[in-house]
Amino acid sequence: MNQVAVVIGGGQTLGAFLCHGLAAEGYRVAVVDIQSDKAANVAQEINAEYGEGTAYSFGADATSEQSVLALSRGVDEIFGRVDLLVYSAGIAKAAFISDFQLGDFDRESGGLFPVCP
Repeated sequence: MNQVAVVIGGGQTLGAFLCHGLAAEGYRVAVVDIQSDKAANVAQEINAEYGEGTAYSFGADATSEQSVLALSRGVDEIFGRVDLLVYSAGIAKAAFISDFQLGDFDRESGGLFPVCP
């Protein structure tokens, strides 16, 4: 399989798990996280298990249009295509839903719009 998956939030928890699972299914994976060191660690683990070049890491802020544009250029340069986009990034706030402010929802959903066409 030569399909490419881009996983936003791929450097941690659920996103990292998804990156590993996609690699196991034969995908080449772009591991994307705002914390680039965590993305690099996940990509390194995947490459150690499935072969060099299976995964590449990218540091990107999904809430920043400029960062997402730079990410898309980098992914296109390395992979030349994208077959699957997984958005698993999130900003978790530990509070009752009744304590959330409108700004909390804006921060959480704000990253989704620059990423999706």
